[in-house]
Amino acid sequence: MDVQHNMPNIVRLKLQRLHLQNLRCHHDYTWECSEDLNLICGDNGCGKTTLLEAAYMLAYGRSFRQAKAPQLTRWDSKSFHIQATIQRYGPLHIRLDGQKGKVQMTLQGRKVAQRKEVFEHISLIVDAPQGVRLIDGTPGERRKWLDRLVIATIPASHVVYQSYLRALMQRSRLLRKAGSASELASWEQQIVDFGLILNQRRAAVLTQLNTFLEAENTWLDLPFQLELVGQIFANKEAWLLWLQEKREEHQRLGRVSQGPHCDRLKIGYNGREIRVCGSRGQQKLSGIALRLAECLVVQQAKRLMPILLLDDCLESLDHTRVLRLMQRLQQHQGQVLMTAPGDVSPDVLQHTACLRL
Repeated sequence: MDVQHNMPNIVRLKLQRLHLQNLRCHHDYTWECSEDLNLICGDNGCGKTTLLEAAYMLAYGRSFRQAKAPQLTRWDSKSFHIQATIQRYGPLHIRLDGQKGKVQMTLQGRKVAQRKEVFEHISLIVDAPQGVRLIDGTPGERRKWLDRLVIATIPASHVVYQSYLRALMQRSRLLRKAGSASELASWEQQIVDFGLILNQRRAAVLTQLNTFLEAENTWLDLPFQLELVGQIFANKEAWLLWLQEKREEHQRLGRVSQGPHCDRLKIGYNGREIRVCGSRGQQKLSGIALRLAECLVVQQAKRLMPILLLDDCLESLDHTRVLRLMQRLQQHQGQVLMTAPGDVSPDVLQHTACLRL
């Protein structure tokens, strides 16, 4: 079911070894990983998610859990440490030392000044109940996820995105201060110019995602596609005219009511959103399928297959759907690290490296 590519020099990232000290409930723990599908089983509170969290932090220096400034250090310690070896072209040795909300990263024995020095070379994609909720989350969450994917695959888009937001902010400031028409026109021109580029790049990534989802749809109960919904202008001039006509309204509202920053990413099946028409299990499978498609988009852009992290991915799935998902994950081209409760049946564990905590 996986989409195959005849692309040369694709690097397959592999986490080989992970060592934790005083991270959440783990005092001193070492995990040697399989290069394919890894399943971590255990009771609630035994530290399954913490292993995925530690792996994610290797690239980004922060947790994927949505809680603000989560307490990462074990209750009886003042600091935590993570050491790992990730295979890229060769072994990458990464270390994280954290205390009181501060994390210092070391790559190949050298301190990292900016985290992008690491995550530009290492990519991990996570689907977790405590992470970004794509299927049943807010429109803002889904739009930000899409923009992060656009920036990850087209790095120059970060400047475009920041410039667009800056132009919006400056126009709003001028409206509050009754700025001149020429000043407003200058910022409106930038809003449209950068907004058009952002729209084009979003559309390109959405096309890729939908192409890959066509292959994923073969094993899903609810085959779905992505659609970006928002204000559509016939051309650049129409957008500029609309901004000019809406100045008074935007001054009263204190914001621009339409544009890329307001678009909604719709995840739909037969015209209806999956968050409305799908069961909890169907939503779960759809979220994982979307992450698999995301892996392939990153692979095409970076010639790098990310490591896929799936936390509690068997939740709400009946036995038939569990087997279908495991079969799909076994065919995935990249390394998968996933967690599940301790009562996984033996037939689910076939062709899987299982770690029991």
